[in-house]
Amino acid sequence: MAIIHCSFLSKYLAYDTNVTVVLPENRDAYVEEKKELYPVLYLLHGRGDDCNAWTRNTRIELYATEHQIAVVMPSGEDSFYVDSMHGKRYFSYMTKELPVIMKNWFPISSKTEDTFIAGLSMGGYGALKLGLTEPDKYAGIAVFSAATNPEKLYGFFPEEPDKSIMNQNLNRVFGEKPFPKEYIPKELLKSIKSNGDVVPPIIQFEGTKDPLYEMNQEFLKDATKLGVQVHYEEWEGGHDWYFWDEAIRKALFLLPIREG
Repeated sequence: MAIIHCSFLSKYLAYDTNVTVVLPENRDAYVEEKKELYPVLYLLHGRGDDCNAWTRNTRIELYATEHQIAVVMPSGEDSFYVDSMHGKRYFSYMTKELPVIMKNWFPISSKTEDTFIAGLSMGGYGALKLGLTEPDKYAGIAVFSAATNPEKLYGFFPEEPDKSIMNQNLNRVFGEKPFPKEYIPKELLKSIKSNGDVVPPIIQFEGTKDPLYEMNQEFLKDATKLGVQVHYEEWEGGHDWYFWDEAIRKALFLLPIREG
């Protein structure tokens, strides 16, 4: 398993940013030149973490090798992976810059059928925002404990002593409520359906003890009403890495990843 830590200047963010990339290795035989390109999973962290969170806290290296898929894990700060109303342009970075850089540097496929996106909590929202805004670019979306409606996050997490920090960040990213429709996953689903476009397969995992449980149930109901099939599973678990490690392991078996 190759783990590559990248630091480079982003023109959309206007500063140096970091990405961790996992590339599978075939250790049974030396290959002088790899002619096939790997499928790729863009894997997004949650609020308060960075590009190293998934490799520190889960067995994503093992899973990537098992499925022969490259995993790209960018640092997203507290951006929700959108072009903020009063901040940085993370959506533009994620859609216009990062994939181009990664495909230029690494043996990663550029085909839609080989491209997937997933994330947890804030990163789960990011996966929905990115995957449902540009549904023709992804063959599958997987979200775990996702913040499926950012409007409902004000003062939400009970363990946070100063909820004003979260509220200020939401205002900086999304502006004042009500948020524009392009920031709400349910509205993005409506737009795809009204345009006659195809919704990428969605996998949604939620822990029964997660504080975002009801929010995830609402998204599932909204998707069902719109005729969107979601592969939904829940099991006992909270908003933690024990749940997310199991979630990414399961998701990689369900995503339509071609065999290398």
